Amino acid sequence: MIPSSSARVLAARHNIPIAVASLDALLARGRPDLVVIAAPTEAHAPLVSAALEAGIAVLCEKPLVNTAGVAAALAATAEATGVLGSVGYSFRYAAALQALKRDIERGVLGRPWLLELFEYNAQFHPSRGVSPGWKGDPSRARAGALQEYGSHVIDLAGWLAGPIEAVHAALTRVLPDARLDDIATVQLRFRPPAIGLIVTSWALSGGSPGIRVRFHGSEGLAEAEVTNATPGGQAYRRVTLDGVAQEVPLHGLDAAIGAQTARHIDDVVALVQGRPSPYPGTLPTLRDGARIQRVLDAALTATGDWGDISEHDTRPGEIDGPSR
Repeated sequence: MIPSSSARVLAARHNIPIAVASLDALLARGRPDLVVIAAPTEAHAPLVSAALEAGIAVLCEKPLVNTAGVAAALAATAEATGVLGSVGYSFRYAAALQALKRDIERGVLGRPWLLELFEYNAQFHPSRGVSPGWKGDPSRARAGALQEYGSHVIDLAGWLAGPIEAVHAALTRVLPDARLDDIATVQLRFRPPAIGLIVTSWALSGGSPGIRVRFHGSEGLAEAEVTNATPGGQAYRRVTLDGVAQEVPLHGLDAAIGAQTARHIDDVVALVQGRPSPYPGTLPTLRDGARIQRVLDAALTATGDWGDISEHDTRPGEIDGPSR
């Protein structure tokens, strides 16, 4: 095989000295310090495994793989070899979400009660004329918007409120000829009493990337946004019990859309080089990727047991219970 023309053009544009057709061909030229895997999800497992076994640190695009068992095996390999592995859940590094995480850790918001998480934008709306490609192909992807978009906010849910203990999901297809979900809602249960709700879609109106988080704690509410529809790209505010919002300045971190990815790479590089993490407690590991895949797998099977509401249950004007 030879590298595709697009790979050669991309390499030239970014002053990358070589473009090769496979990881094996890359390893034959020498051992790099870090491999970034940005291939379709179906290709992740063998590439991640080969890099780890060669002692090379890995930054893999999300989701890690298509099934929880394979994800767990990759996490175990990273832990057994002691090789750094991270998954591309880079929104942890967004300035607004870093500010929210700090408030949670400092107890400003109290105990988590309810977490609302949204990621949606109209990337694949029919009017855009853009196809999901392999992301919408069930032979190559386990789920659609739930996996490609929803996995980001599933990661944020666990990072902000603690382990997810149970889920229930509703999926639907709205795009012409869709074979995987275009819109998904997921209910979450954390350690009691905390619960949560996720809404994710690649067809609904919204600025890219369309991340919004509302953390309702025992001491108040905080809201974080990462979207190009927000002036500056990000915003963070605290809301009192009376609903009064206070904007919190995002000092010290660039709030521009995309800045979180650069911070994620900086974090990985620092750790590969043996330096302290510039963002302690933030790195999404392969073990985190495996936990997220467990939630995704559970959500895909937890779509039953709906309570049907029949129009014949009660006659007009009939009310259950004693009259008053």
